[in-house]
Amino acid sequence: MLEQNEMNVYLPNEIISILDKSGNGKNLDDKVRLSLAIAMFVEKTVTLERASELAGRSLANFIDVLRAKRIPWMEYTNDHVADDELAIQKYFDGAK
Repeated sequence: MLEQNEMNVYLPNEIISILDKSGNGKNLDDKVRLSLAIAMFVEKTVTLERASELAGRSLANFIDVLRAKRIPWMEYTNDHVADDELAIQKYFDGAK
């Protein structure tokens, strides 16, 4: 586990240039925090809530950023599909 609260990291100019062009964040530090939080969320290293905290964003704002980037933020599992299919079947059975 990291013991430091702050850490310096070398970023190649190419990455800095890409981050500078992104519209999310007030400065480079914000953009890096957001990018890392998104990556950790996508990799399922952290939860959605924790990722928003790490990014320094409200949960609603973080979800908006994910939506804008077309990153799915809600998991729709096979159990959800089965529940939906059962609900649809019950609906149609009741409509007869």
